[in-house]
Amino acid sequence: MPLTVNIYLRKQQVCSVEMTSELELGRQRPSEPGPYARIGDRLTIARLEESDVSRRHLRLETQPGGLLRVTNLSLVNPVVLGTDEQIKPGEHRDVTPPSLISLGDRVIQIEPSREVQPPGILDSFMHQTIPPGGANTQFAALSGILTAPRSSEETGYLLRGFHATIGLFQLASKASEFFSLATQAMIDIVGMERAAVVIWYGREWRVESYCSRSRDAAAGEDDWEPSSTILERVRSERKTFWRVPTENASASLMDVKSLVAAPILNRRAEVVGAIYGDRRRRTDGRLDLQITEVEAILVELLSTSVAAGLARLEQEKAALEARVLFEQFFTPELSRQLEAQPDLLLGKDTEVSLLCCDIRGFSAVSEQLGARLTIDWVHDVMETLSACVAEQSGVLVDTLGDRLIGMWGAPLDRKDHANLACRAAISMVEQLPALNRRWQSVLAKPMDLGIGVHSGTARVGNIGSTRKFKYGPLGSNVRLTAQIEEATRRWSTQILISEATAKQLDESFSTRRLGQIGDDQLPTQLFELAADPADDWPDTKRRYETALEAYERGDLPTATRLLAKLLADRPTDRPALQMLARINEYPPGRKRS
Repeated sequence: MPLTVNIYLRKQQVCSVEMTSELELGRQRPSEPGPYARIGDRLTIARLEESDVSRRHLRLETQPGGLLRVTNLSLVNPVVLGTDEQIKPGEHRDVTPPSLISLGDRVIQIEPSREVQPPGILDSFMHQTIPPGGANTQFAALSGILTAPRSSEETGYLLRGFHATIGLFQLASKASEFFSLATQAMIDIVGMERAAVVIWYGREWRVESYCSRSRDAAAGEDDWEPSSTILERVRSERKTFWRVPTENASASLMDVKSLVAAPILNRRAEVVGAIYGDRRRRTDGRLDLQITEVEAILVELLSTSVAAGLARLEQEKAALEARVLFEQFFTPELSRQLEAQPDLLLGKDTEVSLLCCDIRGFSAVSEQLGARLTIDWVHDVMETLSACVAEQSGVLVDTLGDRLIGMWGAPLDRKDHANLACRAAISMVEQLPALNRRWQSVLAKPMDLGIGVHSGTARVGNIGSTRKFKYGPLGSNVRLTAQIEEATRRWSTQILISEATAKQLDESFSTRRLGQIGDDQLPTQLFELAADPADDWPDTKRRYETALEAYERGDLPTATRLLAKLLADRPTDRPALQMLARINEYPPGRKRS
């Protein structure tokens, strides 16, 4: 009785062979090819360096009465029969298949073959089937075939089949449609009696789509089973195979049939399935069993078409997932560009403008609102502020509770990144009245923002992990941006920008210098960015900066006099009030901060 020997490595089937009387299994010898090569009655199941398998480890021999003799040929390594019975070196056991044998990480399953093959000749192409690699896969599969010497009838048949196949698969939009169209084409175009698409699930083949020439499309499906032998040849060799009966096959043998199968490959050239068809001899003898090379070409064309279609679906799915991921951080336009140019996301040092925005009084508001309302409020605020970043073509780096970080200048280089960041900051401040109106019924007082903007070099890339994508900047300029945002409290203003940012702005922005942060060796000059400047802003800017210069050179009386005049005209100028308070806190003779 023929037996099928299946080899599993770490629960994945890696080989399947047929044996009739005897089979020896062992580690690769120096002169032998690697796993899982079969030479006569010997099968290599481990590489040369894998010492847990001996070079001659196991012999399987069929015995009378349907028994199988399992002999441990190794001198040192044991064999486990079933789950716990050991066969020591040199010993043997007689078992009745099906049986399981363990050799190190390998499990060997021996079972009766599911079919007795009718007599026939197995034929194949010299070439391996081409894996999907783009839109021209089908044309690559036909290169050299259409130009080979053929009769005009054969060439016409191939061209008709080719055009019909292309037309069919233009209609498909999901895997099940590719499968059903392929099986129907096997009947209508190739002329099979029955056809199926079978998929390899790691340990077994499963029929995903079946079609019959009979009016009842499911006729015979329940008792129909594809040839495991030809499918294993297709899977192990990645070729199209077909078998036709030999001339001495009995004409009255009703089970005589011809078979054809072609592999369906993924982009890694792995066999994920096969297109399978057969013809069975009828009582009236009218069915021609012969499968010609031209028909086998069309079957392979169908398989490469299905493979290309599945690869396209996989690529579209990956692109959709990438777009959903990207659009959490990038604008839709930038997301589409990143799909086409993923290298833009590789890490690099680049000039960017960074924005850090903080919700003032967050802790007090969250205690007042409670958990549920706080979540709703923060969601509304962050959605509004994030839209300001997106509208100015920025990257939403992160939202951290009460804080938002945006970036301009990467992944696409933008010369105007400072202008864009500052426009986003102004837009955020402009959204405050609408936000406060929406929440005035539950908030004790209107909310406010503190925003810092800084331009400089940062190392930009995926600063997240393989589990959570996070595109953003790293480096000292990121920390400085956060410090600038924190300094808005000191000057009681909403938007502060660094000198590096201010130097890059065009004349449409209204700024004034407020002072510096950092020590004398690494000072950072800060500027207020006015979101809605009054008509007399130029005069306010001039008078404040004159007072600031007096303050910085230690002329506190002059600074005090100038600030007093400024506040008499503009009593709500908060930076002027803050500077005057610092002068009063540090009178002459006391060290000034």
